[in-house]
Order: sequence, then C-alpha cells, then structure tokens
Amino acid sequence: TRFVPVLVLSLVLSVIFVPTQPTQAQPAGLPFRYFPETGHSITFAIKTFYEANNGMVLLGYPLTEQYADPTTGLTVQYFEKGRVELRPDLPADFYVTVSNAGRELTYGRTHWAFEAQAGPLYEGYYYFAETGHSVNPTFLNFWRSNGALRMFGYPISEEFYEININTGSQRLVQYFEKARLEYLPEYAGTYSEVQTGQLGREWLINDPYALAQTQAAPEIGLLGTATTGYAASIQERIHNIARATEMFNGVVVPQGAQYSFLAQGDFSEANGFVEGYAIVGGELAKVTGGGLCQVSTTFFRAVSNAGLQITERHAHSFVIDFYENILGFDATVFSPSVDFKFVNDTPGPIYVFAHADTWNATVTFSIWGYND
Repeated sequence: TRFVPVLVLSLVLSVIFVPTQPTQAQPAGLPFRYFPETGHSITFAIKTFYEANNGMVLLGYPLTEQYADPTTGLTVQYFEKGRVELRPDLPADFYVTVSNAGRELTYGRTHWAFEAQAGPLYEGYYYFAETGHSVNPTFLNFWRSNGALRMFGYPISEEFYEININTGSQRLVQYFEKARLEYLPEYAGTYSEVQTGQLGREWLINDPYALAQTQAAPEIGLLGTATTGYAASIQERIHNIARATEMFNGVVVPQGAQYSFLAQGDFSEANGFVEGYAIVGGELAKVTGGGLCQVSTTFFRAVSNAGLQITERHAHSFVIDFYENILGFDATVFSPSVDFKFVNDTPGPIYVFAHADTWNATVTFSIWGYND
C-alpha cells in the first residue's frame, strides 16, 4: 500500500526530521550550498534551479543529497516540500524538473475532490480542462506568481478540507501534480496565507531507499584542483577545449563508483566538436575533437591532487608543450580504448566543477566532496 496511518506517519516524521530554522546563505559563486539545519547540500544545476525558483519557500530544506534512484535511474534529491530530478532526456530548460509528488501521494484516493468535473464548481474559479479541476482566485494567484506549471503542474483535485499530519489541524488544501497548496487563515492578506505542503517529507517516509539517504552529511569541501594553459592554440583547439569542458561541469560521481572520461558523452561533430590536431600513432594528425587531451589532463591532475584512486591513465607518447609544466603528469584519451578512469573512494559523492577561460587561455577543474 502507498499509505501509512496518519498517527503513525506523524510520529515517525517527528522522530526523523527536526524542525528547521533559517540559515545564512554561503557566498555567491560557489557550486554548492550547505544547509546545517538538515546536514545536506544542493549543488550545480539543482542549486541554480533552487535559487532561481524561490526554493526556500516552495521546496524548503534539502532532506537528502543527490543520489541515483534505483527504480528510475534518475538523479533525484528530496526536499521538505517536494523532490527534484535531473532529466537529461528533456530539453535543457527542463533538465531540473520537480517530481510529481502530488500524483504519487494521491494515487488511488477515492475522495470526491479527485473526481474530474465538467466545469468550475464555484463562480469565479478558474477551470483547467486538462485535468477537469478548478482553482480559487487566491490559490490561482499563488500558482501563477510562483512558477505555475513548472513548479506545481496542473490541479488534480478540487479544494477540500484535510487534516494536516504535521500539526493535526484542519486546513483547506488543493493537490496539484507536483505540490499541495494549503490555505492558512491566520495569515490572511499576507504572502504567507498560501503555502506549499510538506509532500517531500510525506513521500520520503514511503521510500526506504530514500529514507536511508537522510543521514546528515558533512559540509562539502574542496578536495583538489588543477589549472592548465593553452596559449597560442589554434581556434579549432580553443573551441574543442571549451566545448569539452562544459560537458564535465556539474558531473556527480557517486560514492564507490568508477568514472570514465570517454563515457561522459559524445565527442563528435554532431555534438559540436570540430577537427583539430591530436597525436595518432606517435604523429600529429587532424581528428575531430583535437585538444580534448588538454581537458583530460587537467581533469586527471585535479583528481590526482584530490587523492582519488586512478584506475586507468595513459601518458602521451611525447612531450606536449601546453601542459608540461609538470613533466609527464598528463593523461591522453582516444576513443574507444584509451581512457582516463578513477574511482570515488571518498565517504560520499564527489562533484566536478570545470571552467574554460578562453580570454586567459586556461582550463580549471576542481573536485569537491567529503574528506576521509
């Protein structure tokens, strides 16, 4: 069954999750943000999405780190009021998507409010023909002002009164695909009169694997970094370096996983790469993606400086001026068999921050995670 008795669920939630208080934001520009209130961080694309979409109000604090959902294979992260997932199969604007917590938690409910209607039940309500439900002006204004379909989805119920499992009080609520809106009359006339319900907490308690991810994690720190230069490179090489670097920015490697450079993506013309020079059979030759080894070498050096276990690394067959400030400390890659691989042997996931500064002709990789 998908449901837990209200009293039991309320008691379990009160034991597992401690009430939270506001935290001070970390300096802008970092690829992560740590919340000591729950002991979890948001990183890269999820951090960007959270901060751009009023995440503290609409999603609340993070309850887990990012992790791979064993059922869907998607990277997900639970928050107090919902869950987000990374969707590389969708257009770039929807790479970070709010999960359908409302649909998940109301699956199978037979309450009259979930029955589709032929039109609005009350005068002045806005009717959504897509799902057959209507929304009152107060809820509708909140919906429109805070992300609409992106953050809430369509309504999947009418408004009705429901006992809040966290407070035991009765509230006017309405379920949407991704959220539950609640009306708080004690805040009537203020921004707080409509709030999002704690669907993330309620969903989490029914997911044993996710529940295991709630253990507080230490604050993310810098494990290792490296920078290489490519001054005097031809334009094609500069282009390929920038294109490849952006593909690695935001990579998350789970604890215990082996990471393959070549498995990260497609380094072909179809994916934006052009012909440049590379070492093939001990000689310089034009190949698609020439310059890729600048990126793999910088990545390798950052991983090495982080103290991670390197499981495959091949040096170039002769000296390359671009990154021989440390003699022999390089990593060549060539599809399909010459790869750079390492294992994340830290106590948690690691996060890769990569940036190509084309003005100063440098590439920087930073590895963030948890120290042993």
